[in-house]
Amino acid sequence: MKKASVPAPLPDIPCPAAVRALLDLFSAHGEGAYLVGGCVRDALMGKAPHDWDVAVTTVPEDTEAICASAGLETVPTGIAHGTVTVLVPADDASAQRGSSALRIPVECTTCRTEGGYSDGRHPDAVAFTGRLEDDLSRRDFTVNAMAAAPGADGQFRVIDLFGGQRDLADKVIRCVGDPDTRLCEDALRVLRGVRFSVRLGFDPEPETKAALARCAPGLARISRERVRAELEGILTGPDPDRGVRLMDELGITAYVFPAGLSPYSSAATSSGRLASLPDFKTRLAALLWGLPRAAQNENLSSLRLSNDIRRAVTEMLSFDVCPFELSRRFARGMRRKFGALAADTLRVLRAVTPASDPKTRRELGRLISYVRASEAAGDCVTVGDLALNGDDLRALGAAPGRDTGLMLARLLDDVTERPSANTKQRLSALVRRYLTEPLR
Repeated sequence: MKKASVPAPLPDIPCPAAVRALLDLFSAHGEGAYLVGGCVRDALMGKAPHDWDVAVTTVPEDTEAICASAGLETVPTGIAHGTVTVLVPADDASAQRGSSALRIPVECTTCRTEGGYSDGRHPDAVAFTGRLEDDLSRRDFTVNAMAAAPGADGQFRVIDLFGGQRDLADKVIRCVGDPDTRLCEDALRVLRGVRFSVRLGFDPEPETKAALARCAPGLARISRERVRAELEGILTGPDPDRGVRLMDELGITAYVFPAGLSPYSSAATSSGRLASLPDFKTRLAALLWGLPRAAQNENLSSLRLSNDIRRAVTEMLSFDVCPFELSRRFARGMRRKFGALAADTLRVLRAVTPASDPKTRRELGRLISYVRASEAAGDCVTVGDLALNGDDLRALGAAPGRDTGLMLARLLDDVTERPSANTKQRLSALVRRYLTEPLR
C-alpha cells in the first residue's frame, strides 16, 4: 500500500446539506462515515457529483438503527454485501441538479474485505471490518479509491491511500494493487476501465492497459445486461469513437459484439463521427451498419436491449442505401417510412460514409435538412394526416373494407408527391376520379 497523501481540503464540494447531516449523524454516534468513490473523484475534478456513496464503519443493522434514530427511511438494497440505501431530504440546490424533488438516495456500505471471485464477477464472501483502508483497497481504480470526510474546521479532506490524486493530475487510469488480480477477479472492470478512460479523457497506464487486454476473455462470463450497460456508458460518453478504438485495440470488441462490427464502422470511428450522432441507438446503428442481417440480429440479441431501442436500431438498419434521391419528395418518403427516425437514419448513413466520398456526405446533409423542413411544415406522411378519412371515402362511394384501405394508401402516395393536394376538396376530386378506375 502506498503511503497516504497528506490530507488536503477539497475544493468547494457541492454536498447536499442532508448528506452532510448524515455524515455528522454517524460521527455523533461515535462511528465513521466517509464520502467515497465517484463523488470524491468528481469533486476533485471540479464537477458536481451526481451520486453520493458513503462508506461507514457500522454493520448494516447498526446503520439502519442509527438512521432510524433520526427518522430517516432505509432500504436494505444489499445487506449481504453491507449496503443500506438511506433516503435523505433533498435541498433546493439538489433538486435543481436533477435529484428527486423530495429525497436523495445515499448508499451506505459497511467497510469490508472481499474473498475470492470464483464466478469472475461477485466476491464469494465478504467480511465487515469497519476499516476504511479495507474498503478503499478493494476498489477498482485509484481515481475511484479516495474518500473524504469533514474535519474539525468543517472542511472536507481527502483520504488518498493509492495515489488517486496524482493519477487525476496525470490523467491516467491505474488499477488499485496488482492489475491482473484486480481485473480478473471481476472482469466487468475491463469494460469499466474503458468507460472511465473515455468519460474522463484519461489513458490507461501501461501495466493496467496490458492487463485490460489479458483479462478481456473473462467478459465471456459476465451477464450480457451488465456488458450492455457498460457499452452504453462508453457510447454515450464524450468520445465514443475513442472508446470503440480502445476496445478494438485491447481485443475487447469480440466479447461485446460476438458477430463483429461492420467495416463501415471504422470509417465512422476513425474520423470521430460517432460523436456527431445524438444518442446510444444511432451510435450503435452506425457500428452495425452494413453487416449481414443475421450478424446484426446476433449482436442485437446478445446485448439484451430494451424492446424500444432494439426496434429503433433495427428500423434504421433496414434502410436500403442504393439509391437515395436528393429531393424533398424523397425526404417526405423517408418520413413516411421511418417516421421520427427519418433524420436519425440519414445521420447514421452520413456518419458511416467514407471521407473519400464528400459528395455523398454533403447530399445527405442536405437531405437531412429537407426532412427537418418537412417536419416543421407538418407535411402529411401518414394516413391519419390526410384531410379525408375512411368515412369520407365511403360517403363518396368507396366500398368499405379493402377498397377503402387501398384508396387511402393511394391518396397518401399523391400527397407525398404533392403536399398541396392534402385538402378535402382536392382529395375528394381524386377519389371521384379513382372510383372510375380499377384499384390495384
